[in-house]
Amino acid sequence: MVMATRRKKYRKRNTYYFRYRRRLILEMYRKYSQRYKDYFRYQLRKTLHLGTRNDFIRFHIPSYGRFPNLKVLNLKLHLTLPNCVFLNRLFRSCPLLEDLYMDSTFVDNFDQTFRFCIPTLRLLQLKLNADEFHSCRHKEFIINTPNLVSLSITGPSLSCFRLHDIPPNLIQANLSIGKSSYVHDFQVSKDEASRVMEALKGVRYAVDLTLPFGTTSALSYCFDDGDDFPTFPCLRDLQLGIDYYFGWKLLPYFLENSPLLRWISLNRESESKYTTAMAEGKHKEADDTYGWKPPKQVPECLMDKLKEIEVRNLWRRKAEGEVVKYLLENGKTLAKMKISFEEDGISDEIDEDTIENFPRASESMILKISD
Repeated sequence: MVMATRRKKYRKRNTYYFRYRRRLILEMYRKYSQRYKDYFRYQLRKTLHLGTRNDFIRFHIPSYGRFPNLKVLNLKLHLTLPNCVFLNRLFRSCPLLEDLYMDSTFVDNFDQTFRFCIPTLRLLQLKLNADEFHSCRHKEFIINTPNLVSLSITGPSLSCFRLHDIPPNLIQANLSIGKSSYVHDFQVSKDEASRVMEALKGVRYAVDLTLPFGTTSALSYCFDDGDDFPTFPCLRDLQLGIDYYFGWKLLPYFLENSPLLRWISLNRESESKYTTAMAEGKHKEADDTYGWKPPKQVPECLMDKLKEIEVRNLWRRKAEGEVVKYLLENGKTLAKMKISFEEDGISDEIDEDTIENFPRASESMILKISD
């Protein structure tokens, strides 16, 4: 590794360039020598961290350059116009890459396609930050990773995520795409919100699935009764955010299309956000059922598989009691149900005694209720 302080001529095919206020030159030689042992140590590393907050970053990778032992790659970028050619070449230079984390902040709006075609990748985490809502709206991320077992996507804007050939061995998926306030304030169209549904279909083989408020609000907005809802043949653990406007709309569909579901966590969004939005005149009042329509037939998972349900931050409203009552009445294999109420809730239509008196399909079930 040599720090260049003067302008020197190096053969481009033998050099890596990394520019970040100064130029760092890593000499590339095909044969090992004592003089360049630092480069070989760099090349043999299994973990690599790259980060910059400058737009003039340039890290040139020759076509034959490789990191033959690299398994973990962390990228943290703050860029006006990221170089997709650089990223694609970097990924191709890592034939054993298994764990990729990319934290990117985009400060300008532009149309660009990012490709993650890495056959050896097992863990992928994408964190996308935007200074404004529209900053990621026109970006496309193509993910083709046939051996992936864990996927996490976090981004407030509705970028387009295309997941190809995600195999049945996908264990964990966390899709935190969009922001509920963007949907409720009608800053997005149904076509844009439908991008989240396409991403959800791409992880349909996940065993453990997490969908926060922003994701479920976009899904609820674009989904209408009669549309095709994906089937989750392997799903066992589900964490579902219940946003304050569309509410329980998606819950029946997940119950009907997840035959192996054994654990579900339902996290209600804060009532204070809803009342604030109502006071500001941003939203009309939600209907009495908050989007909850019981399935026409009792889902298979409720009769045979579901063991534990957790419901957090209930608003103490009557409509929520209908949801809890349905789950208790039909959960024949339930072993435990935990319920908590929002601390600052302003409603008092239901309480602990109301829920305790609901009929139960499972006599041995343990019910825990806390404030």
